[in-house]
Amino acid sequence: FFPNVLYFRALSCANSREAQQFNLGSSFSFQGQVITFLDAHCECTEGWLEPLLARIVLDRKTVVCPIIDVISDETFEYVTASDQTWGGFNWKLNFRWYRVPSREMQRRNHDRTAPLRTPTMAGGLFSIDRDYFYEIGSYDEGMDIWGGENLEMSFRIWQCGGILEIAPCSHVGHVFRDKSPYTFPGGVANIVLKNAARVAEVWLDEWKEFYYQMSPGARKASAGDVSERRALREK
Repeated sequence: FFPNVLYFRALSCANSREAQQFNLGSSFSFQGQVITFLDAHCECTEGWLEPLLARIVLDRKTVVCPIIDVISDETFEYVTASDQTWGGFNWKLNFRWYRVPSREMQRRNHDRTAPLRTPTMAGGLFSIDRDYFYEIGSYDEGMDIWGGENLEMSFRIWQCGGILEIAPCSHVGHVFRDKSPYTFPGGVANIVLKNAARVAEVWLDEWKEFYYQMSPGARKASAGDVSERRALREK
């Protein structure tokens, strides 16, 4: 069906950190010009890939996400998600969906099939030019297990000359679970706070204080060495 797609690779990982390391390692071995990341617990609909690739062909610094539809983890019922939401965040650095504002609708001339520029992405489901992925620093290897990597990459794309979009004509179903399948050595709060602190220290400048005010426990969480990540902004 896709004669110019070399192959798809699937792997079952014990935790999200292992999955992230696989993404980093496997993307080096891929020969194609575009890398598409998908969670394992996804179902792709007919014609999902072409809208993502079409945007990258026009501008290799465009990173494109599908609309993420909902698949029940109990019944596998498929529910189509709204095309009137985009990714945002709160000052605890939690990803959130918000209604698309009127200014973005006007920029698109109220065409709901046009690509939607989104501040952030949910993570785990996106296509990106392989060279651009590494030019802007791929994944932050200083993060652990799960949490924060989607906002970190979103901020990095926008601050490193890229564009982050949602393609309304691309739909991928995702199984949403009530409980995380991962283990968090030292506690989930410590891991999530550390990862978010790395995001704040590298990408938020003086606005990082909003995060620390909302999550005071993060001041005690060591963000680790972020010098290499900060250097990405100076390229």
